Amino acid sequence: MPDAPIACTLSAAELGERGVAWSELTSRWGRGSTLGPDSVVLSFARDPGALARLERLVDQERECCAWIDFEIAERDQIVDLVMRATPQGLPIVAEMFGATLPD
Repeated sequence: MPDAPIACTLSAAELGERGVAWSELTSRWGRGSTLGPDSVVLSFARDPGALARLERLVDQERECCAWIDFEIAERDQIVDLVMRATPQGLPIVAEMFGATLPD
């Protein structure tokens, strides 16, 4: 897991654009989320268009959110985006991507 400060380097306008891109990806190909003790996992349909967009977005996120470890894992008909962060950062990751942490 990256040892970087929990911070986003995007401007407000860039953050809005990025949010729209994630919303479009999730609404079209999203298949749910899973929350673990040290990760948030977003699942998407395994589709060439979805994978290409996901890879592009992850590359962009790695630049602005270096404190999150991103991993793309392909399985059967699903592509998982596994995001790991410190215990302090995990609730922020969950909030950023619209997931809720278990109590």
